[in-house]
Amino acid sequence: MKRTFVAVGVVILILASVGFYFINEIRQREALRNIEVSVYDVAIESIGFTSATLKIKLKMFNPNSIPATLDRANYNLYGNDIYLGSGVIPTRVNIPAHSSTVVTTTFDLSYSGAAKVIWDALSTGKVIWKIKGTAYFDTPFGSISVPFER
Repeated sequence: MKRTFVAVGVVILILASVGFYFINEIRQREALRNIEVSVYDVAIESIGFTSATLKIKLKMFNPNSIPATLDRANYNLYGNDIYLGSGVIPTRVNIPAHSSTVVTTTFDLSYSGAAKVIWDALSTGKVIWKIKGTAYFDTPFGSISVPFER
């Protein structure tokens, strides 16, 4: 009788722990809906004959009282409202509560698609960057997508 009571108690404790883990994971990913994404920096990593590789830093601010988790994202990049191409954030990013995290991703920029933006940068010294995409977070019940634009 005592063993049965202990066994039931252990099973309940294990189920409660697993349930708490899943609830916590879901809450962290739901917090992603409020994340504020901005382009923090864009730098040239390398230059080739037909393209350049850009290093794009995205600043992600979490205004929530719990950490947020981004499992992956894809995005389109625009310079002065001209489409330049797309990129991905393939790795998981944890963003602490009430904090910012800078995520670095690379982006291959084809010169043929960016001639106008390059000309604007050379003539005015200014490029207005815009990023538009979808962030994904995985739950035990499937993936949830959150569109963003900054």
